[in-house]
This record gives sequence, structure tokens and C-alpha cells, in this order.
Amino acid sequence: MKTRVYNLGISLTLCLFLTACNQEEFYEKEFLETPYSGNTSGGTSDGGNTDGGTVAGTDGGTVAGTDGGTVAGTDGGTVAGTDGGTVAGTDGGTVAGTDGGTVAGTDGGTVAGTDGGTVAGTDGGTIAGTDGGSTDGGNTDGGTIGGVSTTPREETFNQAESETKKLDIVWIIDNSGSMADEQAALGDNFSAFIDSFITKNVDFKMAITTTDTSSSTKKGQMVSGSDIKLTSIRAQQNPNQFKSDFRSLVKVGTRGSGSERGLSASEGFMEKYSSSFLRADAYLAVVVISDEEDQSASTVKHYTDYLKSHKSTEGLVKVYTVADIHKTNRGSGIATGADRYMLASNQTAGAIADIREDFHMTLNDMGESIINLLDSFALAHDPVPGTLKVYVNGVLSNDYTFDSVTRSIKFNANHIPSVGAVIKVHYESL
Repeated sequence: MKTRVYNLGISLTLCLFLTACNQEEFYEKEFLETPYSGNTSGGTSDGGNTDGGTVAGTDGGTVAGTDGGTVAGTDGGTVAGTDGGTVAGTDGGTVAGTDGGTVAGTDGGTVAGTDGGTVAGTDGGTIAGTDGGSTDGGNTDGGTIGGVSTTPREETFNQAESETKKLDIVWIIDNSGSMADEQAALGDNFSAFIDSFITKNVDFKMAITTTDTSSSTKKGQMVSGSDIKLTSIRAQQNPNQFKSDFRSLVKVGTRGSGSERGLSASEGFMEKYSSSFLRADAYLAVVVISDEEDQSASTVKHYTDYLKSHKSTEGLVKVYTVADIHKTNRGSGIATGADRYMLASNQTAGAIADIREDFHMTLNDMGESIINLLDSFALAHDPVPGTLKVYVNGVLSNDYTFDSVTRSIKFNANHIPSVGAVIKVHYESL
């Protein structure tokens, strides 16, 4: 019995001695390998605490974490995170996030977000947004669609008498070798375009140029006499003579350059004649007729911006396209298609038609589209849905319709603003 007690005492003493030695070796090894772990506040497994880690952590990291990171995290990151990031996050990001981003986010972004953006957002944007904008895009300095900030817009119009609304039209006609039939069709079906202008007493004037810009002289050169003969005054005086003159003038020949540059021609026309032809308060309609793609040197935006620069209100400029939009041309040396012309029309909310379709119907539809503008107020940009607000003499109005195709506001028949009324339009655009 005494022997057993003695042996037990020896065993207990030995065990305590070994435990003390192992504990000392553990602390020494732990300190040498990770000298800063677990020094403040005692981090937990969730990585949410600061300055206190358990395994290979730094300043609270649990697994290879830094400042509260759980797995390879930094500053509270859980997996390879920084400052609270969960997975490869930074500053609270969950997955590769920064400043609270969840997935590859920055500053609170959830997915590839920046500053609180949820999906690829910047500065609090919800979907690829910038600067905290919400989904409706209505906030200033903050958008939500396509990663681009929305911009607040305000446009001001004055209601004029209907008979004083004016329209300036520049026809740009392809005069290359393949256009004889189209020029004839344009002249023969011109009545479908112009009859409504005459019956509705529209104050218009027209001029014609070609797509040939092979020299500085030819670039935008006006067909002689077109600006004099093609006016509403002449049309009212003698409609038949007016139409006959148009048929003759639009036959600009087929010996022009095979490198058609209709957009460059519009620029040349404005350079030469803007001061004498354009009226400040008139709509400007540029109508391109061509069976080949535009081959102008600069970007489409360069030319549409240049046209808009001649108006105090950008919405007064429209580009209309009648071209080979279905790309039927396949001949050698042919610039197939009409993508650039169509882009110009889209940038100005103008109309697009196929040159291979019935010219009568095409011209009729285009004429009606242009006339409808005279009773409307065309905006310079596409409004983000839900942001459009219209004020008449400072009073909010809902008595209008908005045509997204022509980007124009038209008041209801019984609520047309009185002559001299001030119309202010507020909206957000991308």
C-alpha cells in the first residue's frame, strides 16, 4: 500500500514537471514564430475581433490573418482578407473585397464594387453604379446602370406660335456610280414627303449637297440654286413647279467619288453655309441618301457633336438615314452597310429606313416624323426611365406623352402651353 502511494507521488511529480517544461517550450516557440499573435483583446474564430489571433495570426488573425483576419486575412478579413474582408477581402470585403466589399468589392462593394457598390459598383452604386446612385438613377453624382454615373439635365423651351415653327433640311445625296435609280426614285416620290409640309403650312427651307468630299471645294458644296428654289414660299406659290425643281436638283449625277463620306459632307456644308442657311430657332434635319457605308475619317460622334454645336438646344438636330441597312451590296470595292449613318441617327434620335424599300412609303413616314417634331420638344439626351419631370411656367405637368424614339415631349391636345410659356424639363441621363 505504501509502495503504491509512493509510486503515485513520484508519477504525479514527474507529470507536473514535464507539463511545466512543455508549456514553457510551447510559449517560447509560439512567441518566436508569431511574436505578435494574441496580444490584445483575444481574437475569436470568426475573425471579427481586432488585435487577438489564435493560429499563425497577426493582430487577431486566426489562420494566417492580420488584424482580426480568420484565414490569411488582414484587419478582420476571414480568408486572405484585409480590414474585415472575408475572402481575399480588404477593409471588410468578403471575397477579394476592399473596405467592406463582399465579392472583389472596394469600400463596401458587394461584387467588384467600390465604395459600397453592390455589383461592380463604384461609390455606393447598386449595379455598376458610381457615387451612391440608386437603381432609378435619379440621384446626382450616382448612377446604377452600366457602371456610368447618371448626369442631371435641365432643358428650357419657349412655346411659340405653331405657324412660326421652322425647319431647315439638308439633303446629302450619294453621287457615286451606283445611285442613278435611287436619285430618280427620290425625285419621283418626293410628293409623299413634302405634301404634308405644304398643306400644314410648315415654314421650311432646303438645300442639297453630295457625299463627294474628294476636295475641299467639293466637301459640303451646295447644289447651285437648291437653297433658293426649295423653300416653303416657293412651294406655296407653285407646288407643281416646286416639286419639279426638286426632282431636277436631286439628280446630282453618278460621277462623284466612290469613297462616300456623307457625314464629312455634313460638316463641310456647315463650315460653308451655316451662317447663311441655318435659322437659330429652326429644327435642323440632315437626310442622308446612300447605298454604301459612310467612309468619313473621324468618329460619328465628332460629326454629330459638330452639328449640335450650331444649335442652342441639341435636341433641334436630327439625322435621318436612308441607306443599305440590310447590307445587300456585295460587289467588289463596295463599302457594305450603313452602321455609321445609323449610329448618327441614333445619337440624334432621328429615323432610319432601308434604301431598298418602297421610296414612297419611306419618304411619307420620314416626312410625318419630321412634322411631328414641330409640335414637340425634343431632348438632347435619353432620359433614364422614371426621372423625367416637365414644368410649365414653374408648375409640374403630367399632361404630355414622351416619344422615346424621337426623344421628344408632346403635350396633350387640351393642355398645350400658351404662346410664350416657359417649359423646363428635368431628367437624368447616362
